[in-house]
Amino acid sequence: MKNNTTTQFIAKEGWKYLFVIAVVFVVSMFFNFLSWVVLVIFALTLYLFRNPERLPAEDDDMAILAPADGTVFEISKVKYRDGKEYIKVGIQKSLLEVSLLRSPTKINILKTDRRHGLFLPLSNEYSKELGEKVSLSCQSNYNNIFMDINAGMFSRKIDLFKTVGPLKTAQRFGLLVDGSVVLYLPLDSRVKVAVGDELKAGESVLGYFAHKESS
Repeated sequence: MKNNTTTQFIAKEGWKYLFVIAVVFVVSMFFNFLSWVVLVIFALTLYLFRNPERLPAEDDDMAILAPADGTVFEISKVKYRDGKEYIKVGIQKSLLEVSLLRSPTKINILKTDRRHGLFLPLSNEYSKELGEKVSLSCQSNYNNIFMDINAGMFSRKIDLFKTVGPLKTAQRFGLLVDGSVVLYLPLDSRVKVAVGDELKAGESVLGYFAHKESS
């Protein structure tokens, strides 16, 4: 089991890439060959793996936060794999948005299913059936929720720091360079976002669980 990403400015998952690029930069300087290109790549990699601190917009225990940076592309009522209906909230993450995934609320990950597949643009018609995907089944204080994490064409993998066990609200639990995160929420949840809204992981409020006694 991996440790969670540290709170340092750069996520530790990016260190190996930065080290390799730094070595290439030194070599390119020695041979005076395209060193400026390597320097630009180094700067872009720093930006890609940045790891900012985030404070939830609310500390309400029933608040559901965005699990990823990105834009809401779908809100609908669907039937999930367990045969029950849920509110589906899809968030599209671009390459240049922060890559860290954060827990939308206090949850316990009960099960993780990984489907190894291709790294296709999410707009590709075959992405839904053939793309790399991770599905999380989780128990919150109020109800079960599910998360589907879909890799895009610029991702090489979906990196999870924890595959089972508890997570605190807004805790970093994974890294997705490019792709989408889809939440499946109970039907009685109050969704407070609309299609086209831009969200920040661990900060923006998606909605709220219906008021009931916590389990």
